[in-house]
Amino acid sequence: MISRMFVIILALGAAAYRFSTGAILESVGLLALGTGLLVLRAADRRPHLRRYAYLSFLVTAAVMVYVMSRNWR
Repeated sequence: MISRMFVIILALGAAAYRFSTGAILESVGLLALGTGLLVLRAADRRPHLRRYAYLSFLVTAAVMVYVMSRNWR
């Protein structure tokens, strides 16, 4: 459990840093990752929240694909 909280804090901290440097899209992806992990943790008690966590991970994946394709060119 400590490692999940560590990853959540890292993702949200990195999102704040990327936002401050002007990388808005990257910060949205990191924010979605941190939010998805937080919601997944809350889904232990409320299983219906699991779909929102997966939606957040889908947003993260979409941003990753876009940023990687943008940097490929």
